[in-house]
Amino acid sequence: DLGPVAKELREDIWNEFKDASTVINKRHQEFFEGKKEEERVNEEAKTKICEEIEAIDLDSIKSFPAWDEATKAIMDMQERWKTLGFASRKVNNQLFMRFRKSCDDFFARKAEYFKKTKEDFAANLEKKIALCEKAEALKENETDIKKATEEIVKLQAEWKKVGSVARKHSDAVWQRFMASCNYFFDAKKKQAAELRQEEQA
Repeated sequence: DLGPVAKELREDIWNEFKDASTVINKRHQEFFEGKKEEERVNEEAKTKICEEIEAIDLDSIKSFPAWDEATKAIMDMQERWKTLGFASRKVNNQLFMRFRKSCDDFFARKAEYFKKTKEDFAANLEKKIALCEKAEALKENETDIKKATEEIVKLQAEWKKVGSVARKHSDAVWQRFMASCNYFFDAKKKQAAELRQEEQA
């Protein structure tokens, strides 16, 4: 839009303008190339994290400590994800959705495992309490020692088949069961010893 300059200055001014424009264009190009390279690096890093989380075999996690260990790994991945910048616009959202889905799947499966395990623990506790009650009913049985012994041994075998209970109840219910069994067998030994003394006498 600017008017012409004197003919003898025209080429010098044009060359000066062109050189300045070239520097700016070069810097502009370098900036966008750098940005593109940064986005490529971020895309690679985000893809790697996605692959890492997808490689976790959720079916193989079968204990609370194993779930805790896997949770730590997921949290670490989430922290690493936060440190990464954007990938290119065309893949950034896809990568985020992919990562988010894997995290959501993991935490849903973890919640499902914890819920089911707690339900199993509660059911097992009920079974063990029922076995305790049966053992307590048998421990004073002095009429048919042979039959009572068979019943107690059967209860002990059943006990072994029942799964785990929550750690906070485990010791108490075990002590309760063992107290009845021990009481019965101690009484049986005492009775047998008395019988032998009687026989000897």
